Amino acid sequence: MSIELQDRQMLGRRHFLKSLFGLGGALESSEPAHGKGKPTPAKGTFRFFWTDLHTGQIGFPSGQVIPSGMPGSLMKLVAAAALLESRIISPDDKFECRGTYQCGAHEAVHCLYPHGLVDLTHAIGLSCNIYFAQAAQQLSPSVFLHYAADFGLNEAVGSFASGKFPKQAAHPAWKYVLGLAPDFQPNALQIMRMSALIANKGTVPFMHSAEEPNSDGKPFKLTLSNGSFNLLQQGMEIACRDGTGKNLDPENKLHVALKTGTTPHGTSFQSWVTGYFPWQSPRYAFCLRSQAGTSYDQAIPALKKFLFGTTWP
Repeated sequence: MSIELQDRQMLGRRHFLKSLFGLGGALESSEPAHGKGKPTPAKGTFRFFWTDLHTGQIGFPSGQVIPSGMPGSLMKLVAAAALLESRIISPDDKFECRGTYQCGAHEAVHCLYPHGLVDLTHAIGLSCNIYFAQAAQQLSPSVFLHYAADFGLNEAVGSFASGKFPKQAAHPAWKYVLGLAPDFQPNALQIMRMSALIANKGTVPFMHSAEEPNSDGKPFKLTLSNGSFNLLQQGMEIACRDGTGKNLDPENKLHVALKTGTTPHGTSFQSWVTGYFPWQSPRYAFCLRSQAGTSYDQAIPALKKFLFGTTWP
């Protein structure tokens, strides 16, 4: 791919994210074009966590701060489970993505390009905002939060306290579904446990660090139909193969299933990637937090370094 084409694609992503999150023109100068020096995130920008799905032990540097924040499109996984389990939609139901959808009198959501008719599995893999914004019109915020709690997004992980979780919904459902509600900010370990539950189809060992005084806690369990778990797994596989994480492992060496999320932060962005591998027989779950940048520009490249810079047993 030519440098000129790469620059045009990067500019297109910036315009898209500005329209999605309503950011001002200050972002234009935050990502210089090739040849002018692409900004390098400051040391400590990335936080990477992983867990062994057989033992529940969490791996991260001693004393690591556990970041939390709005989860963005990661919550499409919870929304998909809520929509399926509540029988609001079926896996074959499709919504048309034309690139923009009006959620209220003054608010709209956007996709980088129109996806056309999309089913739920591909809406997860392609992270289609329009699909989930339309589906959210049939989902109450309280039902979404009920399923978010079932995924453990209101509960501690080991001795690490939960991030923000609302006592009652204060925003419309689409804000929670797209992970843009400020009163809902899970932490990295809760997000990683969410992926672990999907990987293991509902049961994960007590998650703990090597420093935990008691590693014999109860496993965490989530009850969903086998069909719902299969659909979530398939969507995450598509995300790595053809969707928002396709640049992570194009040769499919680790067989990763994942979900990305990007949220506004002032005039810039913060982002997440969470998932597990190998998808055929999951052994590890992970979560990466980028304190600066989008999932495409920062989180996925950083995750690639972490995953491929380690020898996994």
